Amino acid sequence: MDWEIIFKAGGLAGLASLFWLMLKDLIDFCKKPRLLILHLDKNRDLRVFSNLNIDKSVNWPRRVATLEIRNKKNRTALRCGAKLEFQSWPLNVTHLERHYNLHWAGVPYSYLTSGTEPIDIGPEGRRLDVIFTHANQDALNIPGCWIGTPMALSNPVQNQFYLPPGEYKIKIMVDCENGKGDNKYYKIISPTQWNELDLDEL
Repeated sequence: MDWEIIFKAGGLAGLASLFWLMLKDLIDFCKKPRLLILHLDKNRDLRVFSNLNIDKSVNWPRRVATLEIRNKKNRTALRCGAKLEFQSWPLNVTHLERHYNLHWAGVPYSYLTSGTEPIDIGPEGRRLDVIFTHANQDALNIPGCWIGTPMALSNPVQNQFYLPPGEYKIKIMVDCENGKGDNKYYKIISPTQWNELDLDEL
């Protein structure tokens, strides 16, 4: 029996097994979900929506800036979250934290939480609330806008998640438990009149 041939065959089998494992890992990596923040389209992403209060007695329209998040792969992205991170803000603004968790559009929200409810995203995509104003704030003499957190969307008050008028630069980050996330930079124009809210991609 030629032991050299046996050792060579065993070595080749081990090498083939190693390459197969590497190939499987590469295929699995390529199939992992990959989130993508679509480019800002103001006709689609900056709109006025009707907002009824709990007993539907008052309708305060809201101007809302949202972003569309897509999953480029067929495998569902699990437990997706989103954050807003401030890069710069007006000198007179001192109450802000650096990071805020954002609300996924279509998910019920409550004034009891400022956290984000994680969601799963398939290839159909989901929308993300970023900032908003409401029509009644002019009558209340409250200029500016709010960050799209669950608590602010439920009860927009001036001392929480509130952006006084001015220019803010932000980074939006989305991620998931089983794949790759994305991030993009934007400029917020927090307005003096509610219907002048603006968002630009940097």
